[in-house]
Amino acid sequence: PIMCRMFGGNVFQYVSVLLAAGACLPVITCDRTTYKAAVYEHVLISPENAEGKFTRDEAFFWMSKNLDVFKTQISIAAKKGVDIIAFPEYGITGFDHSRDSMIPFLEDIPEPSEEWVPCTDKDRFPETRVLNVLSCLAKTNTIYIVANMGDIKKCSRQTDNNCPLDGRYQFNTNVVFDKDGKLVARYHKRHLYDESPLFDMSPEIEYSFFDTPFGRFGTVVCFDLMHMHPTQSLLEKYSVTNLVATSSWNVFYPFVLPMQMYSGLSKRNNINVIVANVRHAEYVMAGSGIFGNGKNVLSVPEFTSEKGVLLITELSNAKAEDKQTTSLVSMFNDIKSLPYKNKTFSGKSELGADMSFAILHADETEAIVCRDGRVCCAIEYKFKYHDNNELYVVGAADYHMNDLGKIHMQFCAVHKCKSSDPKTCGKYVTSASSTFSNIKIQAFFDKRLVFPFLGTSPFNNMTIDVEQNNYQFDKDKAIFESSQLQHPLLAAVVFNSAGIQ
Repeated sequence: PIMCRMFGGNVFQYVSVLLAAGACLPVITCDRTTYKAAVYEHVLISPENAEGKFTRDEAFFWMSKNLDVFKTQISIAAKKGVDIIAFPEYGITGFDHSRDSMIPFLEDIPEPSEEWVPCTDKDRFPETRVLNVLSCLAKTNTIYIVANMGDIKKCSRQTDNNCPLDGRYQFNTNVVFDKDGKLVARYHKRHLYDESPLFDMSPEIEYSFFDTPFGRFGTVVCFDLMHMHPTQSLLEKYSVTNLVATSSWNVFYPFVLPMQMYSGLSKRNNINVIVANVRHAEYVMAGSGIFGNGKNVLSVPEFTSEKGVLLITELSNAKAEDKQTTSLVSMFNDIKSLPYKNKTFSGKSELGADMSFAILHADETEAIVCRDGRVCCAIEYKFKYHDNNELYVVGAADYHMNDLGKIHMQFCAVHKCKSSDPKTCGKYVTSASSTFSNIKIQAFFDKRLVFPFLGTSPFNNMTIDVEQNNYQFDKDKAIFESSQLQHPLLAAVVFNSAGIQ
């Protein structure tokens, strides 16, 4: 049989761990070098009158509508030899609940250390019908399943100062079942986005991962991806080389498309990233993908479509050769050395961030722009083809988001404006015609967690390519560089998640 080996301990096939930062771990190696991964971009079925009152049976009736879709897609994936499949955030419970109406949709999810197979021991823990269904789907189809649901934990403020006033935690939660139907991982989302008071932030940062015959996997939820903790720490401290996430990410053209984020995370860390996103027209959500080791399999961010998408590809569990640009040469050493000469103007992005812009003229080859002295962007470029009806700029942003979710984001973005009017720069744009023969962006900010985001437009419509293999990125110098982009450019971004734990 194919096994993973643990040096410094017993031989084992898999393990699920939730550890505090700083814990020591054995080194894992695997005989199996490849595996098949799948994500299903699900068109969410939400309950009618989701803020109303539901019995447990009524809640399960609505969740079963989504689980029935999962059952079909898992069967298809298993017949194609898929080893692990992921489904989206809120994929089972649906949207639009109130805190109280959500209660019958929640289950008290036990620790993975319980070594529990719900499918064969369904009465061990009460009111766990969703967990039972997922366990049986994993066991019957011999497949790992990553799904998102709600966890409920009773608490008391007499013993827990973080306990909500209503005496219960409600957590946005990922669960993972192995091929035998055993619960091997549970993760409570740390960074909520427009989810309070429905869900509570995990009071502690959790690092959740599990070992398989084909590598070590970590799991997080949506907005967690943009933060140092838990995501980046999980990768760096616990030797995670495969990250699987559930998501309900909005389509934020042109800077933070879901696929740009997933691909950038894979590029930065030289790992496999597997993310299932919701498809939802009203909330403008779409875009899933599987990225790593030269593979880029992604959906079209066509959020109005009423058809789900199953993506499947084979990945290597070994890290590819790290080609991360130690050879990239800085254009300038620091902000003080920038020859700041070109004209700039101000505007606002689709995200609401105040930005400063500099126009990229077809007959010029460089530009510099700064935002309030805290973020500066230098660019060297040359158009291969410039559509005279298209306006391109380099923009700088320094934005503290504190309403829907909490993050301090800084970025330098070369992008196409919505029209030739400079007032439309930073706004929603879905297609482009102009191409670059070379482009180099260097960002100057307080570097903390730096990603590359790239989106190109191969068919002049909503189809997006991330061209992960066609550019170089240096996270330490915050440099993006390419002379190999194949398609018209929507946006090339050097993004910094500058704060919020």
